[in-house]
Amino acid sequence: MSRTSFVSRLRDQVIRPLVHSALTEDEIPEITLAVVVGTEFDSSFREPWELRWTYPEDGDEYVWAHVTYRPTNEGGTWRLGRSEDLHDPSVLIDALQQLGWDVEDWVCETTFGWGEERHARRVQLGDLPEWLIAGS
Repeated sequence: MSRTSFVSRLRDQVIRPLVHSALTEDEIPEITLAVVVGTEFDSSFREPWELRWTYPEDGDEYVWAHVTYRPTNEGGTWRLGRSEDLHDPSVLIDALQQLGWDVEDWVCETTFGWGEERHARRVQLGDLPEWLIAGS
């Protein structure tokens, strides 16, 4: 499976439902989700709205999830792990558990979810699509 196909399917079938599980129905259409591979995130404190993706110094490719709530331009960015490692379902499950906690923390710190206790769905091995478990 190509890297692009892996990332697209991972985003659409696994990461997007996880992120959406911590949101209300009204918030979901206002969210954009990007999953980026092969780059390292570098933020600028002077220009926080300007996202920069640069190649990592260690030569590894990483998978990052970036979420933005469009009405307020509030965003969160989280590294899931090295691309090659995420093909292992147990490593992916650990990364998704961490992403769920990170999304919960992000939502309760945003203006639209300030102080609300939100819960993201906890992904288990049996929840993964067959193509991920089989390593196709």
